[in-house]
Amino acid sequence: MQVIINELKKLKISESDFEFYGRDIVKIDPKPYETLPKKGKLILMTSINPTAAGEGKTTTAIGLTDGLNLLGHQTVLALREPSLGPVLGRKGTATGGGESVVVPEAKINLHFTGDLHAISTANNLISAAIDNEIYWKSDLEIDENQVIWKRTIDLNDRSLRTIEQKISKSISRIDEFSITAASNMMTILTLAKNAQDLKVRIDNAMVAYDKKGKPVFVKDLQVTGAVLAVLNEAAKPNFVLTKYNSPTLIHCGPFANISIGTNSLISTSLGLKLADYTVIESGFGSDLGFEKFMNLVNLQADLIPDCVVMVVTLRALKLHNDFKNDFKHLEQHLKHVKLYNLNLVVAINFIDGDNKKELEQLQNFLTKNDYQWEINEAYNKGPKGAEKLAKLVSKAAEQSFSYKPLLFEDDLVEIKIKKIVENFYYLSEVNYEPAVLEKLVQIKNSPYKNFPVCLVKSQNTIDGNDAQVENYQIKIKDISVNTGGKFILVYTNKVFSMPGLNKEANYKTINVKNGKITGLK
Repeated sequence: MQVIINELKKLKISESDFEFYGRDIVKIDPKPYETLPKKGKLILMTSINPTAAGEGKTTTAIGLTDGLNLLGHQTVLALREPSLGPVLGRKGTATGGGESVVVPEAKINLHFTGDLHAISTANNLISAAIDNEIYWKSDLEIDENQVIWKRTIDLNDRSLRTIEQKISKSISRIDEFSITAASNMMTILTLAKNAQDLKVRIDNAMVAYDKKGKPVFVKDLQVTGAVLAVLNEAAKPNFVLTKYNSPTLIHCGPFANISIGTNSLISTSLGLKLADYTVIESGFGSDLGFEKFMNLVNLQADLIPDCVVMVVTLRALKLHNDFKNDFKHLEQHLKHVKLYNLNLVVAINFIDGDNKKELEQLQNFLTKNDYQWEINEAYNKGPKGAEKLAKLVSKAAEQSFSYKPLLFEDDLVEIKIKKIVENFYYLSEVNYEPAVLEKLVQIKNSPYKNFPVCLVKSQNTIDGNDAQVENYQIKIKDISVNTGGKFILVYTNKVFSMPGLNKEANYKTINVKNGKITGLK
């Protein structure tokens, strides 16, 4: 406990502003620090399209943070909270690996401080309130066939994608579940800047339409106060340490393929006010998490990264045939960052058993094309293994640059979609379902027409063409407005907000032996 107290003191966090959850996890009240000026620089981690096991972004982010602290730069790491869906499913844990880990690993990956359960409960309380209004036939006159707020659970469970809700003997409705990491409540809490903003966003979250076609909001349900009460502790960032005692904020956890893919704004803002550098990561490849960070999270240009770190592994480059295609896939991702004129460093996440000739081929390509790069060996060597990477990143973050936005608030919705599809997916056409075109007209005539867009797309390929279909065109299957999150959700192809479990899911290897959890991957 004393080690974590010492790190909090170094960051000038008052003892009255934090509370222990056990011996090695702390909750921080961010309110006393809201008026502090921004102190540090922002480092954003991204990657190429990953393998099924990931690309090592979190491991590299942890190693980089440890490396920067080793060099004497006061650095805070800010990560997303793990979801039980991937932990029990395919992808596995989200606390790094080897010598680059945040601790306590098992607790963080399984329940942690209960934030995701609180978010799920708050989300489902709204669902229950909606059905309660329908059951009692209240003055809101909610149309049971026009409820747009989905229930949620923090598991991969395909059977819950569509269910029938029996509200009473005479009333039933079709409902849907999303995984908590893609729920409305998760995005609302993640994007809220403070407690007041959180209340406004919850109040203004649209949940249904009444029988006259008028929208119904959370504030109409008179449930906002109870929702805030459920979220009272979950709204506070969690604080832990890496294995080498680097301070780490872990808060909120939206996925990047079916949501916005970043940690909470509250935790990022807190880190920037307390430290010289704050290291954060965006989910999956730069076609998803980085794109959404730049075009949605950073819409007001108030979180421009001082340096972007592109994580690559030889295994992922092989997966995308880059050693045979002159690194075409890698180049496409590097161009994403160059769109905004940002400082860029490539981190080669070297893994035991990697081919050294392929490593040399990659290094030659990066050097020839004037990309700054360094090898990350923190997985095996801890902070010393990331020391060179940390030196390069800190130097790059101090370089001046002229930020160039891609999207603008007053761009039409279809223009925003087209710009993302052309510049991030490298496709020339966008195909809309007829029903989506009708919804687009409605959105363009609504108060939400200037909201940013959040595209739901497969993480496996840069264009979403996982099946390698000839003459492929991306298809917009559905579109909806998340009024609490303040963005427009755009569904492409067949991507679901509730994932399913893979055949050999991780839960088959997890157990408890002598009181200790085993088998987490």
